[in-house]
Amino acid sequence: MKTPWFLTLTLVLVAAVSFGQPPRPGARVGPTEDIPEFNPVEFKDGVITFHMYAPQAKHVEVRGEAITVAGKVSLPMTKDDKGVWSASLSGLRPDGYTYLYMVDGAPTMDQKNTGAKVGPRGNNNRFLMPGFPEFYADRSVPHGKVEINFYPSALLKETRKIWIYTPPGYATSDQKYPVLYLLHGSGDLEGGWVEEGQANFILDNLIAAGTAKPMIVVMPRGHVLADAQIDREKNNDVLQRVLYTEIVPYVDAQYRTLTDRGNRAIMGLSMGGGQTLRFGLQNTGLFATVIGLSPAIRYPADAYKTVFANLIADPAKTNLQMKRIMIFCGTKDHLIDASDAFDAFLTASAITHEYRRTDYEPLWPGRRDDHTWPIWRMNLRDAAPLLFR
Repeated sequence: MKTPWFLTLTLVLVAAVSFGQPPRPGARVGPTEDIPEFNPVEFKDGVITFHMYAPQAKHVEVRGEAITVAGKVSLPMTKDDKGVWSASLSGLRPDGYTYLYMVDGAPTMDQKNTGAKVGPRGNNNRFLMPGFPEFYADRSVPHGKVEINFYPSALLKETRKIWIYTPPGYATSDQKYPVLYLLHGSGDLEGGWVEEGQANFILDNLIAAGTAKPMIVVMPRGHVLADAQIDREKNNDVLQRVLYTEIVPYVDAQYRTLTDRGNRAIMGLSMGGGQTLRFGLQNTGLFATVIGLSPAIRYPADAYKTVFANLIADPAKTNLQMKRIMIFCGTKDHLIDASDAFDAFLTASAITHEYRRTDYEPLWPGRRDDHTWPIWRMNLRDAAPLLFR
């Protein structure tokens, strides 16, 4: 039975939310503030210069993804006689990054940069460097649509938000499409794969090049409980039931989907990567392709056999059922040990899978952690062409 129309209000976004570019010089934080004219983030000859107005502050520094990828913990800033703090960073590979300021020890967003990254673990700003990778550029190719939908959850007793990408040509055809369920990490919301990951542009470009099949992409929220960061297992127990019994049926009822398991895949990063491996491998009858990116698959080694008992009960049957089981993880990712352990478990259990354990040193020399969006965008670029083959 289809959900009533008034519970499926759809907001159509004709393009992705951009990384956000710094506003023009002279933009004001508020109507009554007399702030000197400056750009919050400037780019020149590969050098990034950050500016922050805080005349009464004693100490200001830049932190976040851009800084850790550059191999630093923080970037101290210096103040001029107008109260504007500045700091420059060089040698960072052109890409999209996030950052925030620490003002006298307090995390503070850049009020003059309209590119905002909002998440349950705190808010940051984002910027896109000139010369960023072409694979997620907004090229002159046919574009899909990203829709924000609302579906009723009987299990959670609330109306839930879900983002869904439909490929170019979906609206004008009667074709049915395979479906990728794409899960975000603990620091993001359901829009993370579009706003930070640029997933729609990545897929538009791959589909236009003929290297990926047109697909529907479903991006639900990975947090279902207020204490999701505290009791992740409880959160995942509930989300797993929501996914199996509510989200998948809702998508199949509202969209033209191919509903056999061979045309249904699940992929996710970090928290969503751990959810992907658990949800996908505990129900091989629902998903034929399961791909974890930097997965937070944190179980004691002796618990794997219990958690994934159905997967390893008959390895030969599982290997016939599954099209693809994959794990991507960088060698400096803080979750690399978890990926190594899960790879060892699958290998010892005779489960066919692929483990891409990648050293990104040539791209980001000296980086502190591979747990970053520049890497996950590349993972999606590399994984999407493998789906539904």
